[in-house]
Amino acid sequence: MHRLLSRLALALALALVATVVAAGASVAADKWVTTYDSKYLPGVVTIRTGERVTWVNDDDLPHDATGNGWATPLLNKGDSYSLRFNRAGTYRYYCSIHPEMRSAVIVLGAGGVPGTDVGAPLGDARRTGGAPIALLVLAATVVGFRVALRFAVRR
Repeated sequence: MHRLLSRLALALALALVATVVAAGASVAADKWVTTYDSKYLPGVVTIRTGERVTWVNDDDLPHDATGNGWATPLLNKGDSYSLRFNRAGTYRYYCSIHPEMRSAVIVLGAGGVPGTDVGAPLGDARRTGGAPIALLVLAATVVGFRVALRFAVRR
């Protein structure tokens, strides 16, 4: 019995490590902005050059993020869209449907200097269908636990 408990503890520890690694790899350089109750949450986000911001719509209403020369597509509930910001500066934006919704992305350059107001982010963009990161981390945990358990039982 002691041996089985030791193996289960090892399996759980390996699953926990797999979860932390999977979560860290998937969100390491991303900041997330959620639209909910016709607000951007959190308000202003600060990133470094080369990092991404992902907007996720958790509201029943459609929203976007429209800046000076750039915009996300219209996002329905569950949709998300990411932009990589490759230039330091302050990127102010608002929702084109609900102009009272306003926020900004501050991109720090070398030495942590934010720069001035700028236009388009000059980066790549990607749209995803809305599987929240929590589900991906949960799936990684389950897979990691099963693999670790098989490893522990075979020993």
